[in-house]
Amino acid sequence: MEKRVAAVIIKDNKILLMRRIKDGQEYFVFPGGGIKENESVEDAIIREIKEELSLDAKIDKLLFQIENRGQEELYFLIKEFSGIPELSGPEKERMNENNQYYPEWIDLDKIQDLSNLYPEAVRKKVKELI
Repeated sequence: MEKRVAAVIIKDNKILLMRRIKDGQEYFVFPGGGIKENESVEDAIIREIKEELSLDAKIDKLLFQIENRGQEELYFLIKEFSGIPELSGPEKERMNENNQYYPEWIDLDKIQDLSNLYPEAVRKKVKELI
């Protein structure tokens, strides 16, 4: 089974999500991505945060794992990081009219209202944690 890593980045009672606009659909996802060959899950999440958001991050802990569409996903809590979230890497290169990425800080108490935050199972788990 393929694995994916994702970050739950929290600062000042806000969570950093990636707002996506793809083929006319607008939704939010947790930043993250695939694991490269011979890469640990910890190294993968640090790399993904750097690539996608230009942040140097430190892992707080593994929060949970889920299965989503035949893929194992590991969600890491990130409370310490340096830099200002700015889109970079492959996501920036793929940006076009039909495929857009925007890092956005969302108030933690509003996360339960985000019906377009995916995967839904993670939205529920994060809501339980806060």
